[in-house]
Formats: sequence, structure tokens, C-alpha cells
Amino acid sequence: MSTKVQLPTAHIATHMRSEVAVHTPSDWIELGRRGAFTTTQVAVLLDVDASKVASWLSGNPPLIKTDLPSVAGRLALSFDGLIEARAINYLLVEGISRRKLAQAMKAMRQRWSDPHPLARERQLITDGASVLELKGEKIVDLLTEAYLHPEVIRPALAGRVVFKSGRAAWLEPYPEEMPLVRIDPARAFGRPVIVEQLTAIPTETLATSAEVDGLTEAADWFGVSEGAVNQAVAFEQRIAA
Repeated sequence: MSTKVQLPTAHIATHMRSEVAVHTPSDWIELGRRGAFTTTQVAVLLDVDASKVASWLSGNPPLIKTDLPSVAGRLALSFDGLIEARAINYLLVEGISRRKLAQAMKAMRQRWSDPHPLARERQLITDGASVLELKGEKIVDLLTEAYLHPEVIRPALAGRVVFKSGRAAWLEPYPEEMPLVRIDPARAFGRPVIVEQLTAIPTETLATSAEVDGLTEAADWFGVSEGAVNQAVAFEQRIAA
């Protein structure tokens, strides 16, 4: 097999190796348990500007609370922070003002004693003015806890989050097109991976192997299907675009 080389395009996995450096055993334990994402990595996954993600961490109150220590001089978001950033981006895009959303986030953190209330198992929707949760056939305003009946509800969040015991376990960014791609803090420090049966391989690794050695050899070498390799290649191409 020929020597592996890096793809010429920018990849999120490359960002993850170069941007998050840890210096002590306690850092490794904490980051391994919770996953760690810089604002640049979150921006790539959500397809937004890194400066926008950074702005969500500032202000009084901030839209997202950082719950990891600064790593190598950079702000790091936990996996819960990533999931919440996904929800924040959706609500802002759908028209909720930053000021109103910041007020809602502060109120929800206090009410539930939870630093990341939007990272829990809630079916979020919006009418463009309020943060709403769909509970069966009822709709509740998460700021006021009032039950509402809005006529127009915006589309739901993109991607799919799998929850275990009410907490986010992993994110599937493109569940319809690439159902094997996951962002899972329990695997590869949160790097995007292909999960097929009991095998989990970083998407960047599979895509690089496919480019250098070919699709069939990459699949044989890592013990996954050619379809899994195709999904890894497609994912890497999408986030590099």
C-alpha cells in the first residue's frame, strides 16, 4: 500500500489536531470525556463564520456558556456547547433577535439549573419571535412557559441529535445523505467519524485513503463497506467547500 498523504483541502480533522493542544493529564481526561471544539471547528460543522460563533460566547449574558477551561489559549466548547450552538444558529437564522434569545437563554439556565438547556432532548421550533418546544400536541414558550398556538412554525433544525437519558450522545449532521457520519465526543475526541457496525474510523482518514489508494482498497484496509468510504469522502468534500 502506498504512503498516505494529506488531502490538499482544509479539513475539520486537521483543524482539530492543530488547534486544540493539551498540556496536562487532567486536560486530556476532561477533553476525552466531554469532547472539545474550537470556535473554528464549530463554524465548519455549522457552516457559519468563526467570528459569529465566537460572538455567541461573549456578552452579558452570552448565548452559550463556555464550560471548559481555555486550552492552549483558545476557548473550547464541549459537545453540549456544540449541540447548543446548532440550536442557537437555527433560532437566529429563523429571525429571533440576539437580545431576546440571550434573555431566554439566561432564564432557561436559571430555571433548569442547566448551563446548556438547548442541548437536551427538546423538540425545538420557532415562529420567528419566540423559542418554542413541541410537547406532543402542545407548544410551550421556553421563556415564559406559556402554552401557545402559533399559526406558522419554521422548519426544524437540520441534522439529527441522538439522545441518551435526555442528554445529547452524538450528532448526525446529514442523516439522510450520510447516515454513517457522526460527531461523537466518545469517539476520536469528537472528530467526525464513520460508524459502521462496531467500527468507527475518522472521515478524514477514510477520505485520504480513498484518494491515495482507491475506494476498494480503502474499504478493505479499514474493514468498512465502499458505501461507508463514499460517505466519508462526500462529508469531507462538503465541509471543505
